[in-house]
Amino acid sequence: MATTFGLKMLPALDGDCMILTWGDGGALHHMIVDGGRKSAYLHLFDELSTIKNAGERVDLYVLSHVDADHIEGALAYLDDVNRPLLPEQVWYNGFEEMGRAGPRTGVRSMRQGDDWSKAISRLRLPLNSPFKEGVASIEKAPSVLEVKGLKITMLSPAASHLAAMRVKWDAYRETTASARAGTRGPGKIARKPVATPISIEDYIADGESDSELPNGTSIALVAEWQGRRVLLAGDAHPDLLASSLAPLAEKEGGRFRLDLLKASHHGSKKNTSRQLIEAISCRQLAISTNGSLHQHPDPEAIARFLHFGVEGPKDIWFNYASEWALPWDDPATKEKYGYRAHFPTGLQGLIEIDVMMDRES
Repeated sequence: MATTFGLKMLPALDGDCMILTWGDGGALHHMIVDGGRKSAYLHLFDELSTIKNAGERVDLYVLSHVDADHIEGALAYLDDVNRPLLPEQVWYNGFEEMGRAGPRTGVRSMRQGDDWSKAISRLRLPLNSPFKEGVASIEKAPSVLEVKGLKITMLSPAASHLAAMRVKWDAYRETTASARAGTRGPGKIARKPVATPISIEDYIADGESDSELPNGTSIALVAEWQGRRVLLAGDAHPDLLASSLAPLAEKEGGRFRLDLLKASHHGSKKNTSRQLIEAISCRQLAISTNGSLHQHPDPEAIARFLHFGVEGPKDIWFNYASEWALPWDDPATKEKYGYRAHFPTGLQGLIEIDVMMDRES
């Protein structure tokens, strides 16, 4: 029987909306991770229809955290009375879950996070059922979770991140209504695309790490099927990812083997550190973003993956051929550093990665 294990990145603009699919012949299993911007739901609707028509189900929906580029499409999904089907269970940390992870500080919360929690309750979807006290964190998770044969290891968030975000949510409702749509201030100053040919040595030095509270609450996990592993990093902080991976890497001789790394925070230089890359043995990197808001991916993230990663040919997957991604398709750069760049062949934003396929040579 054919074994299926693949990741599909959907058109989510500057955000994430992905479907992980696995199975051994017959009916397949599906996990949705995040919802991207609101327009991403149009594409997710079609995917849900295909899943339903095949007689299959969404076995798990993971909403990594409340940033608008992850939650807008997720809200559109649960608000749609004509949606093709609902997930069998949901993993997500809202205001109440964060309160169980640390000190309780009040009853206020962010609008979009509250709307998602209300929708889950209204639709009576099982929430965080495998986790102690209903909190999806590394402290409350079993060492290995299982969903329809898929083995899952939690890498983020930590209880301390959830408790800090709980305090932020308390203060958030004190702001004006116009500021409640998201969790971020103005975007960073626009940067120009990197010039080709690219010298990755110019970009490998570590710099500032991500300290955004919402990103720190990201659910990040390793999903394993038939010996193949995918790390879905959300927007998680690199230091927590590295520390969570450290004991796993030690058991495997210093680097934890992965078959695919979905870059944290859309390839931000603040979320892909040398320490993180040196903790893994991985030759495939996936980046989900059109770069419109923050000009991701940053060259530093890709350069560190290529330079500090294990030896051998590598593959980099972009779901948009944006002006910040296309320089990595430069023939001279690819030949010099031994990697292949993959872009959508049809609809921008949509790309599929077959994790079972061997691409080392």
